[in-house]
Amino acid sequence: MLSLRQFKDIIGRRAISSNLFIALSVLFIILVDNHAFWSSLLAVIDITNPQMILLLVASFCIIFSVCFTFLVLFGSGRLLKPLTAFLLITASITAYYMDAYGIFFDDVMILNIIETNVHEAMELFDLKMLLHVLITGVLPVVILYQVKINPRPFAKEFYARMIAVSGILMVSGVIVYSSYKDFSFVFRENREIGFLVNPVYPLRSVYRLAAKEIRKSNRKFAAVFSDAHRVQPVSAPDNNGRHNLFVIVVGETARAQNFHVNGYKRNTTPELEKHNIINFKNVSACGTATAISLPCMFSGLEHDDFDNNEARTRQNLLDALNIAGLQVLWRENNPDCKGVCDRVATDNYDALHMDAFCENGQCFDDVLFNGLDEYINSLSRDAVIVLHTQGSHGPAYYRRYPEAFRRYLPECRSSTVQDCSDIEVTNAYDNTIVYTDYFLAKVIDYLKQKSGEVNSAMLYISDHGESLGEYGVYLHGLPYFLAPEYQKKVPMIFWASTGFMDNKQLDSGCLQAKADEALSHDNLLHSVMGIMDVSSQLYKADLDVFDSCRYTTKVVKSSGNGLQDKI
Repeated sequence: MLSLRQFKDIIGRRAISSNLFIALSVLFIILVDNHAFWSSLLAVIDITNPQMILLLVASFCIIFSVCFTFLVLFGSGRLLKPLTAFLLITASITAYYMDAYGIFFDDVMILNIIETNVHEAMELFDLKMLLHVLITGVLPVVILYQVKINPRPFAKEFYARMIAVSGILMVSGVIVYSSYKDFSFVFRENREIGFLVNPVYPLRSVYRLAAKEIRKSNRKFAAVFSDAHRVQPVSAPDNNGRHNLFVIVVGETARAQNFHVNGYKRNTTPELEKHNIINFKNVSACGTATAISLPCMFSGLEHDDFDNNEARTRQNLLDALNIAGLQVLWRENNPDCKGVCDRVATDNYDALHMDAFCENGQCFDDVLFNGLDEYINSLSRDAVIVLHTQGSHGPAYYRRYPEAFRRYLPECRSSTVQDCSDIEVTNAYDNTIVYTDYFLAKVIDYLKQKSGEVNSAMLYISDHGESLGEYGVYLHGLPYFLAPEYQKKVPMIFWASTGFMDNKQLDSGCLQAKADEALSHDNLLHSVMGIMDVSSQLYKADLDVFDSCRYTTKVVKSSGNGLQDKI
């Protein structure tokens, strides 16, 4: 048996040209790290058709041409091996997550990765992943560093590389042209397959994101809600001296389909069903990942025209409420607020931490009640509080709820959910919904106890949904046009005290009649502004869920396109 030293000697005995070195490296990546691409392509073509064989060859040629040209152009001299090593490691890592979870590495997913904290990231690392990267990434890198590359003068090296690139591009062009009709049809009808070309598409996404960030850094901050004001005096309580408190609970990764109140077969929402809630059954998220959905739902930019860079460089709902004179607080039990809470009072993880509800750097959502009573008791005017929950964040669903909420068993007690059975994954996820049900009911019960001090209401809405293995896809973050309804449909639940309903002149029957209407994250900003009597030119009454359900109102003045003053 060869020793490691003998193996190194054999590998490094003969020098090869840089073109051959690049070609072998690219060939390895195409054959080893593109299983998701090839399997998806083979699933939609008839392999017995000779034209489809030509299409496969054309696909190979395009990927080979792109990777080869990239390394030829940017891998000059001593940069060649480090750049090739980078591609090998990158392709190995992305290949694992594409195969295991059905993930697409578009610019949104890259943004999610960048904004993921250490605890979230560690849940996605496991022995299988490390072993995969060791074999298909690290080991090839070790081997390539043993290979000797024949040094040539710059002019000869440049000439040889240009000849190679020209030849490859010419051959690839002829083959692609020969199968263009089939090639264009297959990839036009199955756009998602192109997203799986590894590492071409992930690197393209990094480039796109970097370009967006550069444009963002040059963008001037827009004070779009500078005109926000209260229709009624902010300091004026009702006749009983009570101020109005609106609590927004932002869910995490909760999909509407697993809520019993939405018709799910399991009773995952027994506590909420004890309360007089309004459950909106047909609500769509703005995006399929927190990095997009959270800024979008608070921005006032609608899904169809949403731009994340614009959202993060302009005022949002919280700014509008704050400018109008309301007391605003964001409480965080998630990694961060994606820029939404940057300009308002915020209680982060460190401020809320309680040993009884926290372990391994993460807390159950019960921790959001820590110090809440003192804050509400000190209110001097109407207020809005946002509770940003950990909710059903995957893949380690089993870590999102206390032991007492292990209702559905056996559960998947691993972050490698693809290795668990379907029922184990569903059980663990449903347990997170049961805990969310408990938490929301606890918020309602708490607000009921405070009815003598404040008129209160709660609106719960999740940021996006989740795939639990349907169609071979796990987690979330697929491009919106490709994402299944499981990732796009979210729960939205409203509850209000009698005092709040009376003070805001809300008709519960009217709201209940809206329960089946098609709504979305686009409605959030306008509904909260409207119900808290905040006016702005950007307010749209037709997107305000509550507007048409406020009775005994008489329009006395209209502020442009903004909220109409009422008495």
